Amino acid sequence: MKKFILALVLFFFFIFLFSAESLTSVYTSTKSKDCKRPTGIYKKLYPINDDYGYGAEECPGYKKMKVFAVYDDSRVWIDISDGVNTWSTMDQVFNADFGHFPALREGVAEWRVTKLGEAKALIFRVDAVDPDVMEKVHSRLYVISFDNGVPKYCGNVKTNEEAVKMADKGNCTIKLRLTEQEK
Repeated sequence: MKKFILALVLFFFFIFLFSAESLTSVYTSTKSKDCKRPTGIYKKLYPINDDYGYGAEECPGYKKMKVFAVYDDSRVWIDISDGVNTWSTMDQVFNADFGHFPALREGVAEWRVTKLGEAKALIFRVDAVDPDVMEKVHSRLYVISFDNGVPKYCGNVKTNEEAVKMADKGNCTIKLRLTEQEK
């Protein structure tokens, strides 16, 4: 009887441990000083042309996930790569409904990770210029979830509390656009 009770307790303990997935935050930099020009296969994927104002910088990622700050004129967005595929947030950032010239804010990206260290979401801040008052800047936090390794757009919100709640909830449905397959 004691073995049965012990087995039952262990069974429910492990169910609780793996089902009550509490996420924590890990931060990586999106500051230019911490990012570098892409190398290897990414150099071909992100050609740099300073004369025309486009290119990319590889910023610190999380584990196998790579993060690129991609720029085109005065717009900056994030691309995410797992080393095999690269997905872009360009569509979501370009379609910002809160101002003109949306651009990734230098600072940090917040990764929401499981107890086992698996990335479940990425949160990053985008600034955009007010269409009526050019000196005024609006800001939103973009939330990307990872559903079985596939990044999906969850939405953008104003506060970190809203972003964390959205990230932890998951269940996002808009798949990010896949860029060129890397070889």
